[in-house]
Amino acid sequence: MATAYASLVSPPVSLAWLKGRIIGALICGSFGAVWMFEGLFFGGVATPAGLTTIGMLTVAAIAWPVIRLRSIPQFAYSDADRKRWAAIKVPYWANAAVEWLLCCGVAGWLAHIHQYMLIPQSLGVIIGLHFVPVARMFKSPVYYLTGAAMVFGALASLAIPEGQLRNIAACSVDGLSLWATAAVILCRDWLSSTEEVKR
Repeated sequence: MATAYASLVSPPVSLAWLKGRIIGALICGSFGAVWMFEGLFFGGVATPAGLTTIGMLTVAAIAWPVIRLRSIPQFAYSDADRKRWAAIKVPYWANAAVEWLLCCGVAGWLAHIHQYMLIPQSLGVIIGLHFVPVARMFKSPVYYLTGAAMVFGALASLAIPEGQLRNIAACSVDGLSLWATAAVILCRDWLSSTEEVKR
């Protein structure tokens, strides 16, 4: 079981690589919170209890990676780190740009044709697919699972009759997928740190 779990996130090869992965967890935690709050508002269930619950989970999802980042010692990037980033930075930013352009374009087009109820699913599919090259670039298989969960979850929500429940399902599956990804990365990091201390 430990071997299977470890395969979800490849081990860090340097402090720079570790820092990058923790930043990835922070990004997933932050955008996961955005999806969860959207689920509350667009699902019509933005009650004080719901907002408080999601707010507390958001604090945890963001505070954990921030604290971990602050615990990483200052270091100088090695030549290997610089070469590794140079090899992936162009495809990384290109992938991010395509993702944002598609999200804006598709959301704008769906709003133009008054198909607002399809926006959460469309964005979930686009964002989910963007994780495929991310997983390959950063050699982090967990992102393949993130992308699959977002794409299939968003599409599966279409089986729910149009309405607030469908919005809640679509937004929640995306938010929970991102939060789960952040948790896997951070838990793997914590387990690795614990093992190093024992040695």
